[in-house]
Amino acid sequence: MKRRNNGELENAVLTALWERGEPMAVAELQSAVSAPKPAYTTMMTVLTRMEDKGLITRERVSRSLMISPVRSQAATAASRMSQTLRDSTDSREVLMSFIGSLDDDEIEVLRSFVRD
Repeated sequence: MKRRNNGELENAVLTALWERGEPMAVAELQSAVSAPKPAYTTMMTVLTRMEDKGLITRERVSRSLMISPVRSQAATAASRMSQTLRDSTDSREVLMSFIGSLDDDEIEVLRSFVRD
């Protein structure tokens, strides 16, 4: 059986939630993530850890546990980028490498943001 890389199931859950745009039940999330379909207990463990990290909220609605992302996809990506900079021993070098990886359109968006 193929094992997922660390964080892969968390990312799949968040992607499914962002794409749906509304809370999802655990069973819906199980079906929404790519194969192999995680066991219910695996999904619950991951969801508990995600809630502890502040990535999702869980709310009981009738007999279902409804899952929602805490932040938008853009806010989550920005938070991860900021954390990477803070964790680096040379944040300037990381930032310069990141900027060097951008295409012309992305650089123009960055320039217009800095001008404003």
